[in-house]
Amino acid sequence: MFKMFPPTFLVVPVAWLTVLVLAGLDAITPALSGLGIMPKVTWAILVVQSIITLAIVTPFWRVIWRWCPKLNEWVFPDLNGEWDVVGDTNWNRIDALLKAAKGDAALIDMRTGSEDALPPLGKFQMRARISQSWLDIEMELWNPQGAGPIQESTTLVVEPIRGNRGRHALAYIFEQVNQTDVVSDDAKFRGAVWVTRDRDDPNALCGRMWSDRMWRRGMNTAADLRFTRFVVQKGGG
Repeated sequence: MFKMFPPTFLVVPVAWLTVLVLAGLDAITPALSGLGIMPKVTWAILVVQSIITLAIVTPFWRVIWRWCPKLNEWVFPDLNGEWDVVGDTNWNRIDALLKAAKGDAALIDMRTGSEDALPPLGKFQMRARISQSWLDIEMELWNPQGAGPIQESTTLVVEPIRGNRGRHALAYIFEQVNQTDVVSDDAKFRGAVWVTRDRDDPNALCGRMWSDRMWRRGMNTAADLRFTRFVVQKGGG
């Protein structure tokens, strides 16, 4: 989260907080003196450090975000939680074109510009867990049902991207391992993802994935992705 702010934005609030704490201590000094307590400058430092620690190092910032939901647009959204990930991959079409080129299937006429002759996009489903703090953001992805070829997907780098008008994004690089019996296929490959916060649904991220799978043969894969956060309903009934 700290990446979303310029350095001056981080320094100025600390400076003003220090001034306000010192002014507050100065205002209550007569009352404390009557009790035999003499405030010191070190008190102000301790108070400021405690407030910063509470707001930044601890998850208290999430409480502030819930108090003021507009911070999800003005700064960056709180993405913590588990997400259902649905993808539409072009692998079926790559496979069909490969078979057509080998003569194993009728050659698809690509000059028409129509997708009617191509097989539908293949679907896959995964689960993601995003762990976000003020200082870091991490993501785990796994195949909960074990359906399909995806065996393991490891997220290597996750980067939050601040956008205009609340269109914030998340970019990450992953390494995926597939269960495959095809010798010519790549069992392990890397890829990248760019997903953007949905305008209408704050609990959805939409974007695209692309990989270097079978890139030597010009068969790089890509997919449309949609992340939907599992929202815990309050109350019963």
